[in-house]
Amino acid sequence: MSNYDAFLEEKLKIDDLLSRGYTITGTRGTLDGDILEFEKIEMPSDRVTILLKNPDSRKYFTTLYLKQREKV
Repeated sequence: MSNYDAFLEEKLKIDDLLSRGYTITGTRGTLDGDILEFEKIEMPSDRVTILLKNPDSRKYFTTLYLKQREKV
């Protein structure tokens, strides 16, 4: 899989969760990549985590996370 394909796959996962009403609630860095945590505001028990391995995906996530925090 090319670097772009890996980025696109992870980007689509992030975009899908955000479009379904999830918000970014946290992140943890590991040696394998970044673990992103999402949850629905109206149902905090509905949580999803994904692992981002691609550096471009992590940059994309950071941009979205900063925009989300500006709105708060």
